[in-house]
Amino acid sequence: MIDLTWTDEATRAHIGALPCFTAVKSIRPLMGGLCNRNFVVEDASGKFVVRIGGDIWIHGISQVSVQNSMRAAAALGVTPALMYAEPGLVVVDFIDGRPLRPEDVADEAILAEWVLRLRELHGGAHATAGAMTYFSPFQVVRHYLHYCRAKSGPHLASLEGLDSVADELEKLVGPYVPVFTHNDVVPQNTMVDGAGRVHLIDWDYGGFGHPYFDVAGLATNSDASPEIEARIIELYEGKVTSDLRRKFRLFKVAVNLREYLWGIAQELSSGLDAEVVGAGMAALYPGEAPGYSGYADMNRRRYEASLAEFRRFHQ
Repeated sequence: MIDLTWTDEATRAHIGALPCFTAVKSIRPLMGGLCNRNFVVEDASGKFVVRIGGDIWIHGISQVSVQNSMRAAAALGVTPALMYAEPGLVVVDFIDGRPLRPEDVADEAILAEWVLRLRELHGGAHATAGAMTYFSPFQVVRHYLHYCRAKSGPHLASLEGLDSVADELEKLVGPYVPVFTHNDVVPQNTMVDGAGRVHLIDWDYGGFGHPYFDVAGLATNSDASPEIEARIIELYEGKVTSDLRRKFRLFKVAVNLREYLWGIAQELSSGLDAEVVGAGMAALYPGEAPGYSGYADMNRRRYEASLAEFRRFHQ
């Protein structure tokens, strides 16, 4: 079983000895994860991704839920096949393709594939089994606020009033049927292969929740234009109505508020190497400060803009 405190050499030795591999040719790091470590392994039977991570209580991440979500998503065909799992480690098929970029939402073929994966996922509760997380963005926000306020620092002043925003948004959502959701739909958590098929990856927050947290997340995490936002709703629902626009804009605020506070909480709690985090952040968001504070600042701006938009149209 993997030990998260091992040196890089010991970790690589453990990966090389996993029973799912036959004759390992190479093990190389895969840059990009902000909460975990990833490696690409090539052996006699092909290429695979090894993902290593533990339970992270501050973010509600449980590896039991992560792996159960991955199994269900793989059965639905929305994520690469899960080849092997042990506590804290999974091995999945390597996708011969590339991560999506924010500008890919303007590509009609990619966008249609992306939305279709969400529709398949949200209709796939029949594939789930075992313990899985229930994800409420409003409770996540409350949890982050409690945690961040217990820590001293310059971030405290910026948290004022966020509780009431979360409470009011939650009241406006109303009753709904939870569905199988990803809950972290950002471009880098999506791949497109050589055939043009889109795959969802990184299931840290997979579980059950509101479908529009994923739908709005696709748009706001890509800084989509209003025209593309309307197209996303149309692809998902088959139509665009004022009620759907309202729900979409509400969850844009929820997504951005969650991401903003995630950045602050991660900066306060993470034990990952600062250079690794900085390199990952620089690769994912080259225009932002290379660290969790840069991620928080980016999403604070998105949150303020989406809240102003929601109030302008709906309050």
